[in-house]
Amino acid sequence: MSSGAFPAVLPPFLKEIESILRKAGVAMTLLVVALLALLGALYHEPLQVVWRAWTKEQGYYSHGPLVPFVAAWMLWGRKETLRAIPIRPSWGGLAVLLPCSLVYLASTLCHMYPPKYVAFVFYLLGFNYLFFGREMVRATLLPWLFLFFMVPLPDGLIDLITYKLRIFVTAAAVSLSPPDWYVVYSGNYIHFHNADVLVVGDVCAGLRSLISLLALGAVFAYQSRLSPLGSLILFILSAPVAVVTNILRIFALVAVAHYWGSGVASGKVHDLSGWAIFVVAFGMLFLLYWGLEQIPGLTEKRAPKGTES
Repeated sequence: MSSGAFPAVLPPFLKEIESILRKAGVAMTLLVVALLALLGALYHEPLQVVWRAWTKEQGYYSHGPLVPFVAAWMLWGRKETLRAIPIRPSWGGLAVLLPCSLVYLASTLCHMYPPKYVAFVFYLLGFNYLFFGREMVRATLLPWLFLFFMVPLPDGLIDLITYKLRIFVTAAAVSLSPPDWYVVYSGNYIHFHNADVLVVGDVCAGLRSLISLLALGAVFAYQSRLSPLGSLILFILSAPVAVVTNILRIFALVAVAHYWGSGVASGKVHDLSGWAIFVVAFGMLFLLYWGLEQIPGLTEKRAPKGTES
């Protein structure tokens, strides 16, 4: 085989990589490879912590491992548009990478992990800017923003939000019960007329479903036929949908506890209701999507993402 025949047998994606590297130049390619290697070394331990947050039993980020694949799928769906964008490596990417490095350093000195997670996502943005240029950054902005759904929130913030949600959904669910049930609540404890008690725990507060449904709403909005404004509205509405469906779930458990006791409500019914909530929430999202389609101006055909008007 001649030396000139090797590129001809390369798979298409390797040919594209070869073309990218040729356009970038030797200096830029070596710089990016070195920075990626450094990033891998710096984030070896933080990414292990993130993985533990993703795989934690009854954790809030069990969807985390799926996020990079969904973002890749979003990019793959627009591969023709992205392929048409000229690659113009820009040293402007360093304006993103340098602040990220300062955040990483400060987080290390303060023994804080959460800022490192956020900096990691911005590192990816900086590399994209450095290696592919500003136009590619604009074209891939939404898939990049989606990556934030894999970043765990600080434990203190999770505890605060969980506490507020737990009290709110408990009060809202009890308010839906008929007066003749004689159901009252104290904090996250729901008391029945027969002295039975149902406790709304951290998992039932709804933060996990809120985060997951926001991610689902983002994908739904991204793939919808709505205008950018309509997509934004649909995404924002996914938050109250998550809260409302969780309130309905707690009310359903209250009804089960009223008729059959808290032991039944806290058993398999509790586990099944956790899955059913997503079916109900997705149905509500679809109804909202249908409703937004009926509003003039929210179904305008969007220009291909990443192209300039």
